[in-house]
Amino acid sequence: MRILLEDRFDFPILKTWLTLRYNPSDESFIRGRKKICDSRKLTAEDFKIGKLTLSTQDFSVLLRQQLFDIIGAIVSRIPEKSHIGVLSSGGIDSTAILAILLKLGYQPEAVTLGFGGENDEIESAHVVAEYFSVEHKVHIKNRILDSTGPANEPLDEPYRAACYYYDALKFARDCGVQHVFDGLGVDEFFGGYGFRYEKVLQLIDNGCSRVESYLKGAHPNDYVDSDEMFGPKLKGVEVNWSNLFPFFGNNGLSILEQIFLADYNAKCCQNFIPLARLEGKLGLRIYYPWLADKLIDFSLRVPSGLKYDPTSGRTKILFRKAVEDLVPPATLKKPKQGFGPSLGQVMNELRPLLEGSVLDGLLVSSGYLDRSYYKTAIEADSPSTVQINKCWDAFTLETFLRRVCI
Repeated sequence: MRILLEDRFDFPILKTWLTLRYNPSDESFIRGRKKICDSRKLTAEDFKIGKLTLSTQDFSVLLRQQLFDIIGAIVSRIPEKSHIGVLSSGGIDSTAILAILLKLGYQPEAVTLGFGGENDEIESAHVVAEYFSVEHKVHIKNRILDSTGPANEPLDEPYRAACYYYDALKFARDCGVQHVFDGLGVDEFFGGYGFRYEKVLQLIDNGCSRVESYLKGAHPNDYVDSDEMFGPKLKGVEVNWSNLFPFFGNNGLSILEQIFLADYNAKCCQNFIPLARLEGKLGLRIYYPWLADKLIDFSLRVPSGLKYDPTSGRTKILFRKAVEDLVPPATLKKPKQGFGPSLGQVMNELRPLLEGSVLDGLLVSSGYLDRSYYKTAIEADSPSTVQINKCWDAFTLETFLRRVCI
């Protein structure tokens, strides 16, 4: 295995992945391992297409019709009497799918994975299920990391959150669901990451470059600009961030549109969409209706001001208006919350695993990671969010290398 690491790692790309928890490049950090493009890519020119000049009301009517058309087109291809499920968080993106399926005459069920902690969205999802009188299947996953190996097998590069996404899909399958819908895509194209936009814009106002502002503002819980966690092989290796995120060059786009482009082309395409490959491993179909080409094309013609308002901080302005009478009032008020366990839960589970998998693992022994960084994090009474995420990434990468590359 050490020969494999020495001969086949692309050092700058590996360092990029460890720094961000994903690799925005089309090239893999393992030389000779081809990354598969699962999705459409966009360019700055795509965002320069003429914006429609409609009233907000007319925009919302047009968007609403598109949402119904897209869901309708998908379910028309699903065999009759198939078991349909929606991964439900109680948020507006997944709830809109549930509402539209019901309006079209289908009987989906809501499926929710929880972790028994404060980050759970079970109650919000339960409110939605009761509002629509649909069956709600709930599963509490106490062992978060157990699925790390199988969840990452179909991926070109590992992703720490793949383990619980895998568990959510597996639970849906075990409930009899054959076709599962996921609300991915609204945040990327209709301005859902307000807390990130705000930080990026603040950093730019403070004099940081757009690339640096995006790295720090959009990835505050992952990005590190020091070499302390790296071993001698990666310490001092230069990463050309401008080449990896070319979306922030002189391309004529506003900063918000540049962020939208980076969020989609880099993080969504390289990190989120590949998770759909789990359908082959689990034997069910996964649908991302809000990433349909028709909806992406429409979103490109919507002015940024109808997506995110920097002054008020309002997010998904147009999308919310288009579905406001379809979803429960509580859903419209629900604050943005990422799907996942609390980091305290993760670290409690990680601590006994890290000794063998990371501290004495392949990456440390081969000089890619610094043992003392991870040992300090393990022994800390209250490790930082970044420390926990870096331990989690290292564990995921070690598991991936041992399972996929050996």
